[in-house]
Parts: sequence; C-alpha cells; structure tokens
Amino acid sequence: MAEQGRASWHIVQFALASLFATGLGDIWRTPYLMYRNGGAAFLVPYYMTLFLLVLPILFIQLRLGASCRLGILGVFSKYIPILKGVGMAALILTFFTVIYYPVLIGYSLFYMVTSMTEDSYQWASCANSWNTNRCLRLESPRPIYNSSNGFSEATRTPEAEYFTNYFVQSSSIDQPGGFNLPVPLSLLGAWVLVFLASFGGARILGYILSTLSPLIVGLLLAVIIHGHVTYERGATEMQKFFYYPNYDNLFNIQTWLTALSINIWNVSLFLGILPTLGKYTRGKDTWAGIPFVLCLFPLFVTIVFPHVGMAVIGPYIGNLAYEAGVDVNEVMNSGLSLVFITMPTAFAASGTPRIIAFLFFAALALMALLNQIIFVTTIVDSIVELFPSRFQDPGKRRFVTKLVCTTVVCVVSFLLGLPHVTRGGYYLFGWMDTYLYNLICLMALLVVSVLIVAYVRTRFHIVEKILISIWVGIAGLVIVVATGVSTFQFHGKFEYSFASHWTAGLGWCLAAAPFVIGLPLGVVHAILVEEGSLGQRLQQTVRVHGEEPSTDDVAYPLMHQAAPGVQYQYAAGQPPQYIVMNAAPGNLNMGQAVQTMETKPKESGVDYPEQTKL
Repeated sequence: MAEQGRASWHIVQFALASLFATGLGDIWRTPYLMYRNGGAAFLVPYYMTLFLLVLPILFIQLRLGASCRLGILGVFSKYIPILKGVGMAALILTFFTVIYYPVLIGYSLFYMVTSMTEDSYQWASCANSWNTNRCLRLESPRPIYNSSNGFSEATRTPEAEYFTNYFVQSSSIDQPGGFNLPVPLSLLGAWVLVFLASFGGARILGYILSTLSPLIVGLLLAVIIHGHVTYERGATEMQKFFYYPNYDNLFNIQTWLTALSINIWNVSLFLGILPTLGKYTRGKDTWAGIPFVLCLFPLFVTIVFPHVGMAVIGPYIGNLAYEAGVDVNEVMNSGLSLVFITMPTAFAASGTPRIIAFLFFAALALMALLNQIIFVTTIVDSIVELFPSRFQDPGKRRFVTKLVCTTVVCVVSFLLGLPHVTRGGYYLFGWMDTYLYNLICLMALLVVSVLIVAYVRTRFHIVEKILISIWVGIAGLVIVVATGVSTFQFHGKFEYSFASHWTAGLGWCLAAAPFVIGLPLGVVHAILVEEGSLGQRLQQTVRVHGEEPSTDDVAYPLMHQAAPGVQYQYAAGQPPQYIVMNAAPGNLNMGQAVQTMETKPKESGVDYPEQTKL
C-alpha cells in the first residue's frame, strides 16, 4: 500500500496491466498493416516512431501519475485546474471506446461457445437455413478467393454467410432491425464480467491480472504451438510473406503515418490510461525512479506485438492459402473479418481440432475483457478524483459510493452499446471505429501542451524538466502534424461500401463530441469547486493546488530537541517551527509551561530524521 486506504501494484502487476492496457487485444490488425506497408521493412518506421515520438509522452504520463499518486484528471486539476477539461475530453473518448469495444468480447464469447456446441464446426456447412445458393465450400472447384466475402463476388464461403446471414443478419447500417438474441446476451455476459472485475477497484484488478494473465498466455501458446507443429508448411509460407522486406515503402509517407498510428493506439497514448497505471505503482518501499523502469514494459509489449500476432494467426492463414491454392495476400486481411470470417474458415479448411478454435476465441475474449476492465477502472477512478469529498470517508460508505459509481458506468455503457448488437450493429461498430478518432491530432495537441505545463510546475530536477519537456514538445508537434495530415488525407470517409449518406456528417460530430463536452465542463467544474468571488476563483484555477512532488521526498519528524527552552515542531511535509518556552531551561514542564509560538526560518545545518506521524 502506498498510502493508507489506497491500492498499490507491485512491479509484476504493472507489467501485466501494461500487457493488456496497451493493446494486445488488437492482435487482428497489426500483422495485416505490417504486411501492407513493406513487411519486415515496416519495422524501421515502427520502431523509430516508437522510441523517438511515443516514448517521451509515455514516460511523462507515467512519471506524473507515479509521483502525484493521481490519474490524468487529478494531475491536471493539481497543476492547472482551468484546463482539467482536456483530461475530461480524453476520458470521454475512452468512455466512447468503452461503449462499443465490448462488442468484440461478445462476438468472441459467442464464437467460443459455438465452436464447442456441435459435433463439427457449425459455420463450415452450406446446408443450413441461412445459406444461399452462392455458398461454396473450400474443397469445391472455386474462383479466386476474396478475403472479405470468402470467394469471388459470385460465391461466398459458408463462414462468411454464417457471420453475415446468421450472426449479423443485416446488410446495411440503415437496416438496424431487431436483435439476434445470442448477440445481446453475449454483450450482457461481457458487461457482467467487466462489472464483477471492476467494482473492487485497482486492488482487485491487480489480483485479477495476476490470475488471468498466465491463463491467457497459456491459451495463446497452445494455439501457437499447435499451428506451428501441425501446419509447418503454412507457417513457413506465412513467415516468408510476412517478413519479406519491401524497402520501397520506406519512401512512402503513408508507411510512416501508419507506423505512428499503430504505436499511438498500442500504448493508449491519449486516452488517459497511463497516469492511472503510474498512480498505482508507487508504494512506500518503491524506488523513486520507478517511472523510468515502468516505460520498459509498454515498450516491450509494443516491440514484440507484431511478432506475437504473426505467430498466432500465421500458420492457420498460411495453410488456408495453401489449401485454397492462392497467394497469402489474397487471404490476409484485418479487423473483424480476419477474426470472425477468415480464421473460422482456416480452422474448418484445415481440420483444426475444435478445442483449438475454442482456445483462440477464449484468449481473444479474455484479452479484450482485461482491456475493458482497465478502461472502466480508469474512468471510475477519475470520477473519484473529480469528487474527492464523496470518496474520502473510510469504510462502508466509501465502498458503497464507489460501487454505485461503477454500477452506473457499466449499466449506462451497456445500454448505449445495445445498438451495436442489433442486426445492423456490425456496421455501426465499423462507423464508430472509423470516425471516433478523426480528431486525434487535436487531442494530441491539447494533452501534450497540458502535460508540459504540469511537468514544468513540478519540483523535479531542473535538468530533467528541461530535457524531457523539449523532447515531449518536439515529439508532440510531430505527432500533431502527422495525425492531422493522416486525418485530412483520409477525409473521414467511411470505408464500407454500404455506408449511408449521413455517416460522414454525424461521424465528424462524434469525433468532436469529447471536446465539445469535456472542455467547457472542465472550466465550469474548476470554477465551481473554488471559493470566493468569480475573480478569486479564476485566479485559483491557474495556480498549483496542494503539495508538489519532489525528487527529494523530504519528510520531517514531529519533535526534535534543539536547545534548552527551544524545541522544533514538525508536521509531515511542512517546514519546521520554533517553539520558544517561557520556562527556564532547567525547569521545563510540558504540562505547566506557557508556550509562545513563533515561526522562524529553519536553522542551517540541521539534519532532519525520517518522518514521525502525529
């Protein structure tokens, strides 16, 4: 425990939190993007943007969170309260992510159960009621394979029809329809698991990470080992395809923008998660320089991330291409299509034991679940920091208040997520995933600017503040320009061919919502919590609140004898004071003497021992 009543993680728990808070659940996207942007050559911009641009912003957030024992709202409220709305905007963006992200958990849970409920893969047959005359099994004579729909436009795999005709049951975002009962039930199950794991706060989360992380690693290892042992030919072909370098892509600006974008999302750089992770890793027995070490864990996860994804899906995708008689690039794709169409096709075509499919979807569900739990914990923790007086009471009242807060967040998120599990919800999911982060350049500009102001206002060593602030400023500027170019080059176009006419306009409104809501709300809250006239309140909103963290961590004892008739009085974190006694030096009686308090400067050369609590 870092402080009384406050949870604290040890270094292993933080490492596990980094594993799942920094995007390991995105295993279905990075390998494809790496292949599309030069294969092994893509690792050059990938690692350069990671170490030169992402690392300093990652460090400064962990540093502030660990030193102040605060999340992003607490840090911004402490150093520049008038701009706490920037932290609110980041957390609103996180909340929007929380709304639609559990759909992945629900989908994975559904496929996990389905893979074990029949004698054979339910999605591998063309003889079901939802199949059409376009359905064509892999072993049949077939035209060129198409990774989005299964085969050509004229034919489709049974796995593609299972997903679109049975599971989704819609062809357009304009046709939401009703509910396919298994899908909302899967979402409900996902949110029940998130709530049970979140209501206990960071302390319980630490135990969950320690328990489930080895299980997830074991599941992935089972899938990897089976794939590489059973489908050696597919694994070899996929490795050649994946790691073959195309150095021409290094001269393509889009390759560098893609690398930067992947790294930003893999470490959740602007979602307000990192200060909260740093907050819970600073115990009383922890080395003061721990933020330097903490950066290593997210960096390690991001470094190995493409290779882990390749090891999991590579053998199965490679073997699918071999069985279909096509090149790997005609099979390889990303996103939901990879996980819920291509991978089931690969399992069925290769005769993969159903237990392997079960383990694959179980690992995805658990990874996404832990990611969601960390996000929800961050949101609830930030609400606690926003209203500290409501959560300071120890005992049952504090627990009940936090339990109610967690319940409200989970219930509201579940209700807002229900449209994503209607029959047209799959396309709504794609719409949110496409537009929600379109203004990430503005988020980067605001977050980096406030982080630098907060860092400069700390009592860290002056050299550290200068060097880190310059590095963060340059990295932030490059990220703002790069993400801005990427966004407006993209123009917010909805990639699905079935997009409606309203998707673009409403999509930009969605992207602007965190700023429209968060920034004014932060200003209003900063003014209301202060006391005095409006002018006095405004003055308080630009001042540092509370005690500033210092690398020295000086603590003072309660009492120290200095000279006859004079004693020093100390309180934790406060400068010493003289207590001048009226009694004679030889006749001091603490019970009878009349004391006169005089505040005087601290004597030079006095060494203060460790803190003694009052």
